[in-house]
Amino acid sequence: MAGALVLIIGYLLSANHRLMTANRSDRAEYLAALAARETAHAAEITALRTAHTAELSAMRTRISKLERRLAGLENELDAERDRRRAAEDAAAAARRGELPPA
Repeated sequence: MAGALVLIIGYLLSANHRLMTANRSDRAEYLAALAARETAHAAEITALRTAHTAELSAMRTRISKLERRLAGLENELDAERDRRRAAEDAAAAARRGELPPA
């Protein structure tokens, strides 16, 4: 009976050792794969940040161009309004029989 118990305990210890060795190997493979994925992820994040920065720069350039264009159009509109008001004032003066303002 004692011999059978020794054999069972020996078998269980051997099985435990095999499982621990296999787990250590699997864990090492998992950690290597995880490190590779972390490196790839860091590269992806860097590429995305670079692309985002470039896109923001392009958008800022475009916005500044549009703001300059808008300022020019606002100036043109103001000049057109001034011309229209002067023409309306001259027409009103002509209807009243007055000399147009100089």
